Amino acid sequence: MAAAGAGAIRVLCFGALRERLGAETLIAERVATVAELWSVLTRDSPSLRDARERVRAARNLAWCDWQTPVEPGDEIAFMPPVAGGAADGAAAPRLRVRLVGEPIDAGRLAAEIRTDQDGAVASFVGVVRAASAGSPVLGLDYEAYLPMAERELFRIASLVASRHPVTSLTMVHRVGSLAVGEVSVAVAAAAPHRRPAIAACAEAIEILKHDLPVWKREHHPDGAVWVDARELDPGAAGEPEPSPGASPAAAGEASGQSRDPGAGVPSGEAPPSLPQLSHVDGGGELHMVDVSDRSPTLRQATAEAVVRFSSPATVAALRRNSPKGDVLAVARLAGIMAAKRTPDLIPLCHPLPITHVDVTIEIDDAVPGVRILSTARCVASTGVEMEALTAASVAALTVIDMLKSADPWMTISWLGLRRKSGGKSGAVERPA
Repeated sequence: MAAAGAGAIRVLCFGALRERLGAETLIAERVATVAELWSVLTRDSPSLRDARERVRAARNLAWCDWQTPVEPGDEIAFMPPVAGGAADGAAAPRLRVRLVGEPIDAGRLAAEIRTDQDGAVASFVGVVRAASAGSPVLGLDYEAYLPMAERELFRIASLVASRHPVTSLTMVHRVGSLAVGEVSVAVAAAAPHRRPAIAACAEAIEILKHDLPVWKREHHPDGAVWVDARELDPGAAGEPEPSPGASPAAAGEASGQSRDPGAGVPSGEAPPSLPQLSHVDGGGELHMVDVSDRSPTLRQATAEAVVRFSSPATVAALRRNSPKGDVLAVARLAGIMAAKRTPDLIPLCHPLPITHVDVTIEIDDAVPGVRILSTARCVASTGVEMEALTAASVAALTVIDMLKSADPWMTISWLGLRRKSGGKSGAVERPA
């Protein structure tokens, strides 16, 4: 397999590792083993480098150990602990495995595998529960390393079927966003007698919870937390990311911070001053910033948006094209048009003589979803950051509008400025 090209190694990270190291990195530095590659990847993250024993690696879609040799062109995946929760004939057992983005009908699965030769059908059904570790759960996200996960599901099913005299075995796991009460995983086994069917289900779910490269993020009222992150380092547990709808006070309480801005300041010292907002004057009134004394310079800004699909099947639907037409072309045009209308949408933005807007959209199977990059340019006395951000956000919303009939639970999982140049700040990149 040569996923990264002749001169580099393609590195993929999942679950909490993805948020801390990035989803995909190309490593051109020569390394001999997986362990050396991990050291290069985590060079600037000592806490993760030291947590190596709690991370699993895969080379070209197969689990491997840390001393496995690495060659240019390999695809290496680093993964935190994955998320959890006698036959009468000689015919080989029927195996059925799937990763799905739609709801699982566990009763139907069990009914489909039974034949008149089976005296027992056993099943295990995992369901999203309403609380975890004493905290209410609002929903879950399941992220998978899809090519490897499909292969692992079949390997697990084959292994279990070789150990127990079953006639049929089905394993189905959800990916994407799930609500409380929805089925996350279902295993069903049919056999002439009850003991093999029950044993096969029990063993299958235990191996699945240990080996299947799927990760779970729990959404709580005060934030979201990767379940596997608790295994990476002690500081990760109990520190949820603030939920999009959580108030600043709730986010502070979730991380153990006081709601009092002066709390924690040593006695005798004043709390740190808050930055002055450019659109609020000294008397607290809103106003448009006066830029008449600034010299016009060439300004450029690049923003990014990521639309995350709730199901990998949406990627396939997008590649087959939408009934509404070329989704990406329409979204790109919408983003360009939106950039030119930014001052009509955001009250205190300056009308700018935009000289160039570019929007590019790429399908990313690893998300799964699309990544949108928008760049705006002009010669003016103020920057074009909001124009670039507006283009990216409207392009993202257009993707959602075009595909919502196939996937109503898409989210904009990231929207932000990547870089800007011009003016007194010069060229600035978003910190890594």
